Amino acid sequence: MRQATQQIERMYQHVQDELQERIRVEVSLRKLSRAVEQSASVIVITDVEGVIEFVNPAFETLTGYSRREAIGSNPRLLNSGQVPAEVYQTLWETIKNGEVWGGEMINRKRDGSLYWAYLTISPIKNNVGQITHYVAVQEDITALKQAEIELRRAKEAAEAASRSRAPSWPASATNCARHWR
Repeated sequence: MRQATQQIERMYQHVQDELQERIRVEVSLRKLSRAVEQSASVIVITDVEGVIEFVNPAFETLTGYSRREAIGSNPRLLNSGQVPAEVYQTLWETIKNGEVWGGEMINRKRDGSLYWAYLTISPIKNNVGQITHYVAVQEDITALKQAEIELRRAKEAAEAASRSRAPSWPASATNCARHWR
């Protein structure tokens, strides 16, 4: 009888331990899920063929595509036509080799307007190292790109103005010689 009681107590403790571990894992998964859902960054998960399986609300906000429109589609729905095919080729070669790809792209929103994005695309691997999915994290860098363009234009205008105001050496040498006489 005592052995049976001890065995029941061990089984009970084992069940308690498993339950605590399951609760810990559930809490961790919920936290991860909330982080992805509430992230200000666009997050897209595709299968290995590039079919979208998940987009977060930031994707909907930035691109104008609803989750329903995006899921089952290919990320090509954002293709602006302004990114060279070689970029996409390099991107796919990189991630299919299990490496992370990062770079800038011009994408197209649902309404047809363009935006600049910095993307990081990483393979997701199972426990034996096989790629099962890809995750893309995207930041809208349109304002940064516009600021770069404005800064470049201002610099070019300042340089042009400086060149037009600066006297040439012979003229200034002549003026200087006249001044000292």
